[in-house]
Amino acid sequence: MRKKFVAISVVIGFVVFIGIAIVTNLFSSGDLPVQIAGALLEAVVTALITYFLLTGQTTQEEIKERQVKVFEKKQEVYHSFLEELKKIIQDGEIKIIGKDKDANLDKSIDELKDLIFQLGYLQMHTSEKTINGVLESVAKIIQLMNDFNSTPEAEKQKELPNYYSSLSESLFNVVKILKEDLYGIESKTIAKEKMSSILKECDLFVETEGFDKYEIQKYFWDELQKQFKIKGYDITPNDFTQDVNEYYARARNRHRYYGFGFNVYTSSSTGRRVQFYIELENSYYYGFGYDDKPATDENIISIVSQISTSFSSNEHWAGWKWSDRFNLDFWNLNSSGFESLKNPRKREAYIKGIVEEMDMYINKFRQLAKERNL
Repeated sequence: MRKKFVAISVVIGFVVFIGIAIVTNLFSSGDLPVQIAGALLEAVVTALITYFLLTGQTTQEEIKERQVKVFEKKQEVYHSFLEELKKIIQDGEIKIIGKDKDANLDKSIDELKDLIFQLGYLQMHTSEKTINGVLESVAKIIQLMNDFNSTPEAEKQKELPNYYSSLSESLFNVVKILKEDLYGIESKTIAKEKMSSILKECDLFVETEGFDKYEIQKYFWDELQKQFKIKGYDITPNDFTQDVNEYYARARNRHRYYGFGFNVYTSSSTGRRVQFYIELENSYYYGFGYDDKPATDENIISIVSQISTSFSSNEHWAGWKWSDRFNLDFWNLNSSGFESLKNPRKREAYIKGIVEEMDMYINKFRQLAKERNL
């Protein structure tokens, strides 16, 4: 259409030029044929040059317009693909037959088919190298989700940082491949090690039905010693790994009554040292006694009983008791406190609460012992 318009414009312009030349006697009569021929030749050459310039410009504009449309379509397809991948990752699995809002099976929900179609659209707009790179990373993502879903509930918590850092690595690689293909810019992904380090600092938590009883009890003893050291008590570090393993071994004579103790007071009259102990049967308990048991000194027994009537004495203890507010039955594992212990964001504060309770009784004992010159 534009080419036809240019041709008609050239002809009309030439006719108008001749008419003006004749009416205004622009040329002398003798030279008129030669001048008209020259002017005609000049006009034709100018018209041809203009025509080719406009034709070339039009072709370039058409190519540019087509490239813009292709680019925009690639952008749309790539974004749609990433959105489909996002839905699958958020679900944590590929749903072949999903459920509708009423929890009924819905055959129209098939994420695998949707993903295959998205890969087909992707293939229309990219090279074989790009599609192969994307497929490899998508396969890793699906395998990672399958492996994590098959991980025992009790072990999922400690697998979280590695799972998400590996997932991020594969996802970022997909983005890198598509970005380089779309914009022609080379880029680097966030390193897996950096993601893993960041995620470990985030105290990730996954809600599970079960937990690792070995890991939970080991954490209990380790964090308890750590919190007492923070308060300034002289704690000799103990590794309870073997005790915990033997505790759950279910032997006829079950391994129990283990724990740790530390000095909290030294008698000014006898030089005997009063120890504070934490031990475990089904649940943990704590109390006071001399480092050279048995605890037969009535003075210390009297002081402990004055601190709280919930302390009981026997041949081994000047006074022992169960926790006031932080009961943990490590054998039956049915105490509400385990919900806090299995949550990395709450467990440290929970153990800190246990230590605060024990520290309160220790300080009361020290105060009364000094008053009585024990």
